[in-house]
Amino acid sequence: MINFTRTVLITATTCTLFFAACEKKEAEQPKETIEEKVDMSMVDESKFGKPVQFTDPDEVPSEKLGNVDVGGSTLSISIVGKKEPNAKLTVNIDHVSGPVPGTIRLWIGSHSGEGSVKSKAGSHGDHWHGDATFPDVMTSRTALWIEVEDENGKRVSTGMPIH
Repeated sequence: MINFTRTVLITATTCTLFFAACEKKEAEQPKETIEEKVDMSMVDESKFGKPVQFTDPDEVPSEKLGNVDVGGSTLSISIVGKKEPNAKLTVNIDHVSGPVPGTIRLWIGSHSGEGSVKSKAGSHGDHWHGDATFPDVMTSRTALWIEVEDENGKRVSTGMPIH
């Protein structure tokens, strides 16, 4: 009985000391602002260059190009960006019907892809995002090309007019 009482008293004392220590708060130090740390009169802002201009997402043109059949799949294509030489477009692709492609590659230019930058679209289930870059010279035959592997493992591509 004495051991039990002693154990309870030691445990109660330890817990009381522990909780009493937890409630102790440190005095908060006032935080310095950047103006207080740096003497702005000593900073030559002309060496920073031009300020960064952020693009408002509502100002970037977007367009639905429609559906395309490629490799037995029907895909819905939309683009975001300006159609001009060397511009980069974001291409959004949604699966509509048929087999879900494993890999989708994109480029803008001719069917052969010569002189074009090919890129692989990243997938999120049945939705893909990819970037395609316009070539230096655009013609009336410039198209957005979408390439997938068909059910036989053969690469098949289809172009969409993009002017």
